[in-house]
Amino acid sequence: MATPVGEEVNLTSYQDSSLHFQDEEKSRTAIMIDDQNSLNASPPPYSQVPGTVPIHQGRGSGPPPSYDEVVNPNAPPPTYQSLFGQVREARKNSNGVLDFIRKVIVLILGTLGCSVVIGITVVIPFSMIIIGSSYIDACPAENKIPIYLIVAGVFGVLKNILNFWSRCRRTDEEDQLKQNPRDTILNCFLFAWFIAGCVWIYKIYEPEYDDVSSPYYCNKTVYLFSFWLVTSAYIILGLLTGCLCCLTVSSVFSSPE
Repeated sequence: MATPVGEEVNLTSYQDSSLHFQDEEKSRTAIMIDDQNSLNASPPPYSQVPGTVPIHQGRGSGPPPSYDEVVNPNAPPPTYQSLFGQVREARKNSNGVLDFIRKVIVLILGTLGCSVVIGITVVIPFSMIIIGSSYIDACPAENKIPIYLIVAGVFGVLKNILNFWSRCRRTDEEDQLKQNPRDTILNCFLFAWFIAGCVWIYKIYEPEYDDVSSPYYCNKTVYLFSFWLVTSAYIILGLLTGCLCCLTVSSVFSSPE
């Protein structure tokens, strides 16, 4: 029995569509298998990555060395060369607030700027002796001001000599930090004499500089030298206090939790 022409055409089209669908399913399955294999595959070693050189071909152009190869476990910890780092280290090793303040003061006294200040303190006592002796009778408004300069200068020189002698005799760092009773007595006298000088100097501010016959006359050189000498001490004290507070606050806020 013969098949009509229209039915043969429809059958051929159906078979072609089925074959095309099967081919698409096979392609989709192959793509999924390739993706799964790529996910399960391990990454290549560092030496096989393009742009790198294997280790055996030289360390300079190869991969970076490991941490153990770079860091020496027996090496000492890094040192703190800056004043800020030394303050943070002093805070870690302090037993309390007073101990921390004492260590910070010792650190500040060991800086280069403090060395310059110490050099100035060596020159100032001699200047006090010279000016006080030169104008011993040139301040009728307060005749104790030249005497104050002479006495303070003499004891200042004596203190510097004793400190230098003590440092030359002591070799241990802990011995250098110990306070000698003689130094304590000398410091107390200098402090009391400084307060007395402030009273004498500020009491007659500001004296007569031109009229020598006036009872309020005081030589301009001796008075201004004395005035700015004691005033600069208060200014330096204020600056040191402000710096100490700033260093303390910054070290507290920047320290790790």
